[in-house]
Amino acid sequence: MNEHSRLRWRCRRGIREMDILLQDFLQSVYPELPVSERSAFERLIEETDLDLLDWITGRQPAVPTEYEPLIRRLRQIQPAPQS
Repeated sequence: MNEHSRLRWRCRRGIREMDILLQDFLQSVYPELPVSERSAFERLIEETDLDLLDWITGRQPAVPTEYEPLIRRLRQIQPAPQS
């Protein structure tokens, strides 16, 4: 399994909206990230769905420092229409 396939599998979540958002991010933003942010993204997707959702929606404003750039980018993602 290559890196992209492994990450795509790890982006599958218990919340459908998180699946869509993280997979869109992986497809459109991840390839352009510097190595340090790629490593942070791999740690980020190990966090719980509820923490991720709270950070992205701003319900929990205290985002861990290492994730702040990624959370800002995730907030800008406009999910592609799903069929």
